[in-house]
Amino acid sequence: MNVTKPHLNRLLRWACMALLGVVLTACSSLSRQPGGIDCTASDASCHYGRFGLLWKAVDDQGQVKAESVSGSYEWRSGYAAQGDRPPVELAYLEVNSTLGPSLGQAKRNGNYYEVRAADGRVYLAQDWQSLFDLMFPVSLPADALVNWMKNPNPDNLPPLPDHWKWQNSEGRYRVLFVQNNTSGRIDLIPQGKIGR
Repeated sequence: MNVTKPHLNRLLRWACMALLGVVLTACSSLSRQPGGIDCTASDASCHYGRFGLLWKAVDDQGQVKAESVSGSYEWRSGYAAQGDRPPVELAYLEVNSTLGPSLGQAKRNGNYYEVRAADGRVYLAQDWQSLFDLMFPVSLPADALVNWMKNPNPDNLPPLPDHWKWQNSEGRYRVLFVQNNTSGRIDLIPQGKIGR
């Protein structure tokens, strides 16, 4: 009995470790393809990096409110075929704080847009702008930023609205803005590709 019990304990520990390894492998392969996006496809755009958002607002009484948020982002986008219908555009954006916790996730599946906030709330929207308005405390030009995410090319920067402008220095992108009584900047620093 003493010989069998240690053998069974070792076998049980080995089985638990193997099961844990299978679960972790499955989770890591799922996390590489959020929303069914194949980052190895030729029409996919998958990258990660750092971001910063800093803004200052002055109200009608002259009170100044300034805030900032920074952290990391992960972007994935592409198309998925759905039977005989035309391919559907998919996208996934996750933003995390500098210390690591998630600030939120945004997803697109065709005409379906969703935000999952860090506090667990889920919001649905009709377009990227509505989605960004839910995620960020200031109004950002969502279409321009999403187009940059799809193609972060320094020679083909998406057009911005009036009072917004791009700066690019050695792969570090900055968007400066002045809008009504709010001014600030967005820093975007791509750090690598996913799945290539």
